[in-house]
Amino acid sequence: MRLLLVNSAAPELWGGGEKWFVEAAKWFDANGHDAAIVSRPGSHLMTRAIQEDIECIASKFGGDFDPLAMLRAREVIRTSRSDVVLTNFNKESWQFGVAAKTLKIPAVARHGFTLWSKKVHHRLLAHNILSKLVVNAESIRAHYESLGIKHQDITVITNGVSPVQQKPGDLRKRLQISDDTLLLAAGGRLESQKRFDRLLRIASELGKHVSFKLAIFGTGPHENDLRVKASQLGLDDTATFLGFVPDFASIVGDADLFLLTSEDEGTPNVVLEAMSSGVPVLGFKVGAMESILEGELSEFIVAPDDESQFMRKLSEFATTREKLDKWRSRFRQRVQEKFSFDRSMRQYLDVLQAAIVK
Repeated sequence: MRLLLVNSAAPELWGGGEKWFVEAAKWFDANGHDAAIVSRPGSHLMTRAIQEDIECIASKFGGDFDPLAMLRAREVIRTSRSDVVLTNFNKESWQFGVAAKTLKIPAVARHGFTLWSKKVHHRLLAHNILSKLVVNAESIRAHYESLGIKHQDITVITNGVSPVQQKPGDLRKRLQISDDTLLLAAGGRLESQKRFDRLLRIASELGKHVSFKLAIFGTGPHENDLRVKASQLGLDDTATFLGFVPDFASIVGDADLFLLTSEDEGTPNVVLEAMSSGVPVLGFKVGAMESILEGELSEFIVAPDDESQFMRKLSEFATTREKLDKWRSRFRQRVQEKFSFDRSMRQYLDVLQAAIVK
């Protein structure tokens, strides 16, 4: 199967979605298929893909409904002899979706977070342009169904992660802290939906009665504002902004607890990577978090926006590190059993092959 993975992410953007496209292309290539990534020239995504020896095609993306961009997309699909197109944002879903339709080639969109609203052109895209939609959380499908998008057009495939070689002690060494220090971690793109402002506020409150360090992984448009806020909250000696860390999954295992304070999510990769490293996760019930932390792990999930409950649970865990240690193997096992990358990708393969046959 020859497939195009199209992602119009801005050149400076690198998050879970962009990482997924690189890892997905690697998986398809390793499993006997032929994948190429279409992205903006000079983008972070293209740079990382090239480093992984993935075939890349540079493309200029105009406006969502730009007819010239659609013609360029048609030429990319035609000359690459693709069997199926997998898109990310609405922009490329329109451009490559329309182009693929003129060539009688299926286009499938993947949504890692909510991208559609009540707008008529979103329903048009779903019902008349795309062959299939894949979302990574049941909550996203439920929202789209409430907008009138047909249930049979949507498949839920949660993200998955692969185990990586751990580097015990590496993160604590970078932070210059001992094994006795309580270490909390958080990560993701530093933007509004991730609510790192809430994380800092909670950390400030916790610091009134607990000694700890907070490692924040990631970059984004709100980084400078968050650094200022951390300083205003008196967290200069507590919180460390580590920026983009390529080996996050290898070093986050040093943390005692990972915190997710987002107000909207799909299946957060950082959560799965932390869990795969044996780190317990405390988070709000957003996106796929309820399914990730179901059953015996439900003790670690908090009702959406209930900061008081989040603070109570965090205070409890922060003062009983030995209790957290007992949970590590169960968090690791949950990912191994239900959220492996290979399992997730085989579900994608089924969807894409079915779209081609149809």
